[in-house]
Amino acid sequence: MSSKAKVARIALSASAAALGSIATYWTLLALRQGHILFDARKHPVVHLSDDFSTYSHTVPGGMVRGYVYHPQGEEALQDLFIYFAGRGEDVRATAQALHWLPEGFGFAAINYRGVADSEGHPSEVASVQDACQFANHLRRALPNARLHVVGRSLGTGVAIQLVARQSFSSLQLVTPYDSMLEVAKRRFPLVPLSLLLRHQFNSLAHSREVAAKTQVLLAETDDVVLPERSEKLIAAWPTPVSVQTIPGSNHHSIMGLEATWLHLIDFALTTVLPEPKAA
Repeated sequence: MSSKAKVARIALSASAAALGSIATYWTLLALRQGHILFDARKHPVVHLSDDFSTYSHTVPGGMVRGYVYHPQGEEALQDLFIYFAGRGEDVRATAQALHWLPEGFGFAAINYRGVADSEGHPSEVASVQDACQFANHLRRALPNARLHVVGRSLGTGVAIQLVARQSFSSLQLVTPYDSMLEVAKRRFPLVPLSLLLRHQFNSLAHSREVAAKTQVLLAETDDVVLPERSEKLIAAWPTPVSVQTIPGSNHHSIMGLEATWLHLIDFALTTVLPEPKAA
């Protein structure tokens, strides 16, 4: 065999190996994308105080678990934040920041399937189904509370689809995106995501059905959800939307800052109708 033929054979083998590796990588992404997208893994146990009550419902593979914070008791709740977390976030850890909530405010959240103490297989469809079921439970359990939906990062896609299906007092989106497909393209530039990605969280499309009063909170610096992804969603929003940037925040720190919670609280309070004046 000539030297040229040997070089060609080696190059062909290398190309075949590279293509095989790419195909394997794409297959792994296709099969495991739910776990990758939601960062479905267990976390160290976070112990909560007696101010929380627990929630659960059965899903294929186990239970979805959540928590409701009502420090003055359920009867005293006037406003309740229903929170949908970011990727890999354990809502029990986020609940450590609730000392900023004033009297009359509560907090409710579930962990996505497969994340933290919830079981089952995560997916876009499952997360929205679980959100609807959780919201229905809260309406029955707390009929006198005003319900405000809050989503962060990945959870903004869940929050928007929930509010497109049910009525709430307000919707607040922290570091939102127009679609998960567009966000993922930046991380996986060589993958045909439009063909492989099943959980696209097309918030741009679902937002057309949203009628709730809406606020968007942006991080001062964000290298996960780039500003253009949020700006495209904001520009297409069907109703007037308040937009605030949290000073000194980034994509990961924003929910741990007092300023974020004060904006959430203030906006929720502006949705409360004033008492009618006496005749």
